[in-house]
Amino acid sequence: MSPINLKPTVSRKDRLEKTSYEPACRLVSLFTASGEIESTNALALKLGRKAASLGETVLILDAVDGRLLDQAGIIYARTLSDVLKGMARPKDALYVTSNEHFTAASVGEAGLGKAMGLLAALSLSYDWVFIVPSAGCETGHVQLGHASDISVMSYDATGDQFMRAYWMVDAIRRRVPTYDPLILSTGKKSDADETANMLSETIREYLGAPPPYVGHFDDLHLETRLLDKMRIDVTTRAVG
Repeated sequence: MSPINLKPTVSRKDRLEKTSYEPACRLVSLFTASGEIESTNALALKLGRKAASLGETVLILDAVDGRLLDQAGIIYARTLSDVLKGMARPKDALYVTSNEHFTAASVGEAGLGKAMGLLAALSLSYDWVFIVPSAGCETGHVQLGHASDISVMSYDATGDQFMRAYWMVDAIRRRVPTYDPLILSTGKKSDADETANMLSETIREYLGAPPPYVGHFDDLHLETRLLDKMRIDVTTRAVG
């Protein structure tokens, strides 16, 4: 007599559903209200490398004329602008690093406004898409802030540079009232707590509830803590 097979039968469809990968699709904008764009580039690379080391898929998008990719030592030839012009396929503009989970690309000359649709489509294929635009606040920044699942806005803690963060929050909230970025200070750490308090109180007085302050760029294990908070915040907003 043949032995009875007690293993449950699993259909091909069930096997595919269990093995198929569903990315978290988090689109994160990293804004620079004041200070050096190199600090924001470094933050993007820290976040991306940490997330990739945990097995999450990451795409870093450089919208600062290739400065982020240069800072990371990534050599590239094609950009998303080439894709929009029909001169390249999306995969030709994506550069996989030594970590297979970590991919980077340059937006190129098209700029944020024209590339927004492509950026949104790309975000559906990764756990994290971190976009670094130029410093300041233009129409493309407002569109990106509105499209992002979450934003991080950095500012220089020196002197009254924190006011640039206030003006940027004000400019975006005029068009996107629900805009609520995570605030990060850079520059002199000794001034971080004082300027963070002044920024929060200024926003509270004139714009309503201040965005949360998540610390200083030089804080130990910042990338781990920031990734954890963004995961929680994105999930909370999706449920809400």
